[in-house]
This record gives sequence, structure tokens and C-alpha cells, in this order.
Amino acid sequence: MHRKRFLAMVAAALGVVALIPVATALGDDSGEGDGRSIEAATALTTAFTYQGRLTDGGSPANGVYDLRFILYDAETGGAQVGGIVAKEDVTVTNGLFSVELDFGASAFTGDARWLEIAVRPGSGTGATGYTVLSPRQPVSPSPYALFAKAAGGVAVPFTAAGTTAGAPSTPAGLITVNQAGTGIAIAGNRTSTDASQYPAVLGTNSGGGAGVQGESTFATGVAVQGFAQGASGFGAYFSGPTGVKAVSSTPGGAAVDIDGPIKVSGLNPAAFVHSATVANTTVPSCASNQCTLIDNPLINGNPNAILIVTQRYNEGESTLGVYNAHPVGVWYAPAQGKWTIFNEDLAAMPDGAKFNVLVIHK
Repeated sequence: MHRKRFLAMVAAALGVVALIPVATALGDDSGEGDGRSIEAATALTTAFTYQGRLTDGGSPANGVYDLRFILYDAETGGAQVGGIVAKEDVTVTNGLFSVELDFGASAFTGDARWLEIAVRPGSGTGATGYTVLSPRQPVSPSPYALFAKAAGGVAVPFTAAGTTAGAPSTPAGLITVNQAGTGIAIAGNRTSTDASQYPAVLGTNSGGGAGVQGESTFATGVAVQGFAQGASGFGAYFSGPTGVKAVSSTPGGAAVDIDGPIKVSGLNPAAFVHSATVANTTVPSCASNQCTLIDNPLINGNPNAILIVTQRYNEGESTLGVYNAHPVGVWYAPAQGKWTIFNEDLAAMPDGAKFNVLVIHK
């Protein structure tokens, strides 16, 4: 009989719970020394500390109690989020208690949450005998959550480390973004206007694959595209022992489709002007000096190169250049390891004749 009266009294008295905000800091606040030092740094988990104050009949509660916590997405009604967290035999001293709660990684997604708290004497067993307190308690954001929100949802700099396996076409990685709409799935916007050539998006690869790979499954889609708005900008820039390698995946398909002229530049451009001089027309393998020897690192020692040659006579200058009134051809001189331009009718090559040369490296 005495036990029943106690339970009734507890049930009637546990109507108000005052919550105490929680703050956790790493450091030394003993007052000794001039500064604070971080003692340890560990990865954050999904658990958090919850402190509260329990009153019994208007006075601070003392003793052992069982506490049950259920997370909801609304202050009243709503849907339960995550599982039920029960803490048994929690010691309450002068009304204060502290517990660690963990509703899982998917419980907090940035939306508001409320805690429903139920209490019973610590001698209770099973899932019955709890008194549900009202109202539900709002879950306030912690400093870490505020920092993530201020950073746009992700604390920066952000690093993901791990291992995934699968074919390159498998649309999953350490970080996977699925965009179902018409917008951009991933955007890298570098807003600095300095001239430093830092990329907005960087991909590196220490293996045999690609640093950046793009795939398109649409019939007329583009796997990778680049735009440049600067007066001297480039839509795409490639640098390496072989700048660009293009392979058609369809027999008979075009490996490269170019809409517009081809511009060459650099120290060894693929198109250049060759001038016949007395020195380079005196070639032992050319009878009557009917040829001019080309000395160019793109084609020297490469008998499999392909040369397209046109005569360059009028350069738009006030006076015309030297005219070579003979049909020309090209051939590789094995003795010199260089290509030559020769007059097909075996006429002597005039000093000062110029030629436009386009090289296709094979």
C-alpha cells in the first residue's frame, strides 16, 4: 500500500522538467597558466550529452530514476525519428542529471526536433510504468551544428578518406551527388580574380586512370566541355608528353570533331614556315641542289611523320618573296635523318624560297 502511494505521488509531482543548456569544451579552465590547451582531439560521433533538472513536488529530486527519450519532428503529434533511447537507474542529485543520447546518424538532418521525456522510479522494470512529461523539449543546435550551417552544410576544409571498389562506370564514390533535376550536380566556383593558375576543380590520379573523367549516356550529350570568356582564354588546356589523345569508340567514328580553324603555338608548333637557304639546299643526297633540308625537332629522326607543304610566295609585304616556279614534293633523307622539300622536275631550289609546313606526328 505504501508503494502505491509513492508511485502516485511521483506521477503527480513529475510534471515540470527544467532543461539546462549543455556546453562541452576541450581545455584547461583551472586558472593556472596564461592560456588554454587542447588535451585531445577525436572524431565526432552521433551521440550528444543531455542535461536536465528534475523537480519532485516543487523541490529538486534526489534518487535513482529511469528515463525514456523519444525524438519527434513536431512539438505535438508528428512522426517519431529514430529509435527509443532508455536510460535506466540514472542518479539524480539535487534535481540534476546527465545522460548521453544517440538516435543515429540519420536523426538530425537540419530540421527541427523535439524530445519526449518519460520518467519512472528506478525500481521499475520492462516498458511500463513511465509518466510522459509535457511539453516536449526542443533540441537546440550545438556549436558544431551552427558551424556546419554557416559553412553551407559542410564544414570546410572537408576531407573524405576511404576505399571504394568498382568499375569506372559505377556511379558511386567516396562522395556521390545525385541530381534529379536540370541543375548542376557539382559546381566549383573560384571567385578570386588573381592571375594564379589555380583550378576551381582539381582531380589527381596516381594510377593508370584519369584525373577527371566525364561520361554522357545521352545520344548527343557531351562528356566533358569547357568554356572560356577571356579575350585570350582557352576552352580547354592540356599539357603532357602527349597533349591530347582522342579515340573513337565507334568504328568509322571521328576521333576529333573540330568546328573552326586550328591554331598552333608554342616553341615547336605543328605548323611553321621553312625557308630555303644556301646552307640547307647544299645536301649531298640532292643532285643539282634541287631540295631544301628541313631541320625541325618535330620531325627529325621520324620517317613516319606526315608533312603537308604549300609554297609561300606573297606574304603581304611591300615586295614579293622569292618565287619557286616548280612543283614540289617531300621525302625523308635517311643519311641526314631529316625531311626535305624538293622540286619534282629536279630544278635547283632557289635561295630564299619559303614554304608552309603542317606536321602530323605518327
